[in-house]
Amino acid sequence: MAEGVAQAAAGAARRVKLGSLNVSKVCLGTMTFGSMSNQDTAFEILDRFIELGGNFIDTAEMYPVPVKAEYAGESEYIIGRWLKARAGRIKRDEIVIASKVSGPRAAAGPFVVANRARALGHPAGDGNVAADFSPGQLRQSCEASLARLGIECLDLFQLHWPERHVPKWGAGQYVKEEEEADEGRDLQGFDSVVSTIGALIAEGKVKEWGISNETSYGVAQACEAAKRNGVRPPVSIQNDFSLCYRIFESELAESCSTKHYNIGLIAYGVLNGGALSGKYLRGGATASSRFNFCSGFQPRYHSDRANAAIAEYMALADKHGMTLAALAQAWAFSRFYLSCVIIGATSTAQLEENCKSAYVDLSPEILAEIDQIHVRHRNPNLEN
Repeated sequence: MAEGVAQAAAGAARRVKLGSLNVSKVCLGTMTFGSMSNQDTAFEILDRFIELGGNFIDTAEMYPVPVKAEYAGESEYIIGRWLKARAGRIKRDEIVIASKVSGPRAAAGPFVVANRARALGHPAGDGNVAADFSPGQLRQSCEASLARLGIECLDLFQLHWPERHVPKWGAGQYVKEEEEADEGRDLQGFDSVVSTIGALIAEGKVKEWGISNETSYGVAQACEAAKRNGVRPPVSIQNDFSLCYRIFESELAESCSTKHYNIGLIAYGVLNGGALSGKYLRGGATASSRFNFCSGFQPRYHSDRANAAIAEYMALADKHGMTLAALAQAWAFSRFYLSCVIIGATSTAQLEENCKSAYVDLSPEILAEIDQIHVRHRNPNLEN
């Protein structure tokens, strides 16, 4: 086995516990399956991920991106077809599958709800029903994901974003007007949401559950609601986290600590949507690279402020003879509060490079230099 492949396998083979789940620290993200990656390429990536020793696959009912009505849900369908095609080679209980239910106040809401009905063989209605976390919608979302994936139980069922207003996706400020607007919305509340998830667990449709794009307040409320309702607490939080967005390491790291609510961070955006690979600054991006393929998508990841920080991190990686992607991902893996890093890949070669980062240990000197850059460019992904 070549050294690079051996390192990729060593990285993918690392495991961590999320509640009852034993998952690879490298989690394969699939939000480009069905858009940037066709089914054949997706199958190759999934096959290679399992061959390398990974077992944790993350998806969502609204994927792929960019989110469009004509193919929302296709990422789950592709994974389901792959599971069926590999049924003789791969045991279902050896794979950990996570998916996410869409919350309210997003453009995807109405057609995501209609797609759930179609997946379950029900009339789709007029397509104007907004997504929410009502008991009926949570249940329908879970059951539709199970149908698309062709499985009986979701290993990890995640709330993709909160139903209430929170700063997310680059926003840095809590807005009073949005809080006041929430008072006029039919929000379900933590107890209702947790009780519904508890019922899905009791029925064997969900093993564990998690939150995403959450705040310290949301972590505490979700966990306390679980206690009140006799439901197992969330085991994970999937939040944006990278060299350019280190917000998690203050209050959220405390809330989620093993000494407190014991919730594992599943980090997405560790490569800033690919910007922390350096390919956009070095001129290596192609027409199929994310920000060229999805014009206007995730502007926080490649703003002027973010690029200024990325240029310094790239120089640091060059100085130490490593790729910027390896530096960025290895730094994330070095955080004590992190459980898993979601990696994206549009080829098996890219997958192997990303898996290798879980094998890399950064020296104290490199970590100190990273912090020095952070002081000069603190959280440049913040848009306000």
